[in-house]
Parts: sequence; C-alpha cells; structure tokens
Amino acid sequence: MNKFLCITLTLLCISCAKDTTTHNVAYINGQWFDGETFVDRTLYSSDGYFTDQEPSRIDSTVDLNRKFVIPPFGDAHTHNLEAPEQLNEMESKYIKDGIFYVQVLTNHASKVASFRDEFNKPETIDVMYANGGLTSTLGHPFVAFETSAMGLHWSAMFTQRDRVMQSRLVENDAYWFLDNPEEVQEKWDNIMATNPDLLKIYLIRTSEHDDLINTNNMGNFGLSASTAQAIVTKAKERGLRVVAHVETAEDFRIGLDIGVDGFGHLPGYSWNAEADSEEYRLTDEDLRRAAQANVYVTPTVNFARVYATKYDKNGMSSVDDERLRIVNQFLKSELKRLHEAGITIAMGSDQQGETSLLELNYIHEELQIFDNATLLQMATYTTPQAIFPGRLIGKFENGYEASFLALDSNPLIHWSALKEISMRIKQGNIIEP
Repeated sequence: MNKFLCITLTLLCISCAKDTTTHNVAYINGQWFDGETFVDRTLYSSDGYFTDQEPSRIDSTVDLNRKFVIPPFGDAHTHNLEAPEQLNEMESKYIKDGIFYVQVLTNHASKVASFRDEFNKPETIDVMYANGGLTSTLGHPFVAFETSAMGLHWSAMFTQRDRVMQSRLVENDAYWFLDNPEEVQEKWDNIMATNPDLLKIYLIRTSEHDDLINTNNMGNFGLSASTAQAIVTKAKERGLRVVAHVETAEDFRIGLDIGVDGFGHLPGYSWNAEADSEEYRLTDEDLRRAAQANVYVTPTVNFARVYATKYDKNGMSSVDDERLRIVNQFLKSELKRLHEAGITIAMGSDQQGETSLLELNYIHEELQIFDNATLLQMATYTTPQAIFPGRLIGKFENGYEASFLALDSNPLIHWSALKEISMRIKQGNIIEP
C-alpha cells in the first residue's frame, strides 16, 4: 500500500467458502474535481463503480486526508507498449504518471499479439491497438518501421536508399500498402485478422498524392483519397473507429469528407516556420464541420521544439528560439480556435518513450492558452473518452468506474501537483508503478 498516503482500512470478515458478495469501499475526507473546482465529498465504490449513496454494508474505509482527487489521465496518441522488451518499463511509466488509458496508433501486430491480453484488467492499464498503419507503397510510416526492422537508423532512407526501398520485413504487420480501393477489398480480411481495436490511416498532402507517389521517393505521402474512403467505409461497416494522420489543412478537410473519427495531429504541428503557414491554417468552415462531426484532434504540438531544431556543420543541434516563437504563436492561435469552436482536444505526445504528460505540460507551460481547470478536464475526461468513447470513465458520478488519483496539493493552483500522486485507484483497486 502507498507509503505516502495515510489510509484507514476497516475490514469486515466474511466467512464463507466462496465470497460472492459485492465489495464496498467508502472514500472519506477527499476533495474531488468536478471539472471546474474541488468539492468536499464522500464517495463509495461498489464492485468497482462509484455511488454517492452509502451501501448497506461497508467493507473498508479509505481516509483520503484532504487529498485532491482527479480522474486518471489518458494518452490518445502513442507508439509505445508495442515491444516486449519495453513493456514493463513503459507500463510502469504510464502508471507512475497516472495514465490508465492508452491508444497505440500503429504498431507491430505480431509483437503485440503475444502480450495483448495482459492489459485491460482492473489491476492494469487499458490499451487500444490500431496495429499496422494503412498507407500507400513506400508511404509514411514505412521508413520508420522498416529501417528499425533492418537494424538501421531512419536516416538510412538517404544513406542506403535502394536497400531500404526494396525491403519489406514488416509489411502486413507494422504497415500495409494499399494503393487503390481494390487492394483494400483484397487485403481487408487479413487486416481484420490482426484484430485491431481501431484503424490508423495516413493522409499526407493527399491532394498531391498521384504526383508524390510517382517521384520514386519515400515517406512524404500516404493514401489516396479514394483508397482512404474505401477504408473508412469498410471500417464503419465493422464498427471500427478510424484516426487519421494529417499534415495540412487540406488533409484535414479530406479526413472530414471521408468521415474519420479523429485526427492524430493538428495541421501545422510539423511546421518549421519556413514555408507559408496558410497551408496549415484551418478555416472557420473547417472548424464548424469538425465540431458538427464530433471528431477529436490530438494536437501533438510538443513537436514544435523538434521542428525548430537547427544543426551546425558538426551535426550539433540546438533550438532556434525565434523559429520556435513563431511556430508556438501559430499553434497557440489554432488550438484556441479549435477550443472556441467546440472541437474535442485530446492529449497524446507521439514521442517514443514519453507519455501524454509531455504534451499536456507543453501546452500548459509553452502555449499557456487554457486555465488549469480546462486543461485538467481535457486530460482526465476528454482524452479517456476519445480513447474509449461512451465508457463511463473520467467523472465522479454514479455508475462511473471507481478510478482516481489522489494528489498532495491543488493542481488548479500548483500545476506541479500532477507529479505528486499519492494514490492510484483503478476500478476500486490500488495499483502501483
């Protein structure tokens, strides 16, 4: 049991050969987040679900000692938790950060198959897997996954170009090549055989697709619009959600046209302040349509620092502060417009080895758009709901899963309180990193 939180447990002995009774817990002296502020309440967990009505029998009582209680976080865009060798470390990191709900958007289906059933239990984090990304031949994310499978750095796409282009070590596993709607039909059953929880498609300068795919290059394109539409149509028949990687505002519009459920990036997340920002700026009509379609956007604005990095002649890197300032100003404006339009904003870092707290803290510290309560609501309710739509998580209401984090201080006043997690409860169970 967590040594940092004083817990009073009153246990009832139940003498029977097999305990089939409901386990009821009283959580007293807590200050609970209601989306705007913290409220003094006593809540009960009955068989892993919240109720504000005291059960006829209390099996244990947990004294929260005036701790500040928030729902657990989610990570809606990651590629972690897909390799056995990093599994324990990353699961511990997610639990340590208070992240119970994770969405992996492109992964090796074969690797995940060996341990997938270890997740989605009351005592573990809950994970959704998209499995192999759907793209055109040599389109993104081919280079990232194929060079890794070859034991090479991604820069081998330049230094060993022909060798990389001819390799197919993880095709139909980490990625699928779909160059027309007919290939979607041909490969669909095999894609579904990997049992994806959702699908990830790649829309990268989609309106220029035919020109880009004919230049014999790698990685700077994705699916054609017609192929992407065929995927979304079949996914909807199957009841699967589709999340789109997008780069430009036009890619975003095409995603809306074909009916995707979410966007893995905000257009302009990869802008380096050199080209015209207008190709990334969403119009008011785009925002209106997105809000009406009830899609969500995972901005991944933390990449601004990556794309503002410059390299000297010796290969040493440093952040170009002026470039970063310009990019941050653009992203700040776009995020504010998304929020004002009523578009769902979910947290996800898309950075290997990192969690969504990287993105959350970047928005808080670098962009400074939202007040703490608004940002906390995005992280603890909006993001989990984006990952598990309709599931009763992220609120302290009757019938919702009894999952929460207890903090030592008030995050509405001290944002650093998010690092001070004293207790982690998932569906009524104490879990530890």
